[in-house]
Amino acid sequence: MRVLLNDGSSREIREEEILYFSSYKNTIFVHTKEGEFVLPTTLSDLLAAYKGKGFERLDRSNVVSLNNIECYDSERKIVTFHQGEQFATVSEPNETRLRKFLAARKNTSES
Repeated sequence: MRVLLNDGSSREIREEEILYFSSYKNTIFVHTKEGEFVLPTTLSDLLAAYKGKGFERLDRSNVVSLNNIECYDSERKIVTFHQGEQFATVSEPNETRLRKFLAARKNTSES
């Protein structure tokens, strides 16, 4: 995936590097462990492209790589990535679905 850097140049990012996508003031950002980059598209388009690859919309302002979630904080309603350095919000309607996914992932890893 090609993303834009702050200086206007572009960079290629591999799918496995993506932690989540977010939207702020009509701009889409791709978040990786290395930082955030601008992506000229919409969250709806990203969800359509990545839904079958383990990404889900957890709030109206993000699309998250479920496989890169490290922890879910139900009190703060956030998922964390990269040792808690980055996070994305979870809306109440998506909490149940997220909990089911995390429980299934935990059961799979214990098997």
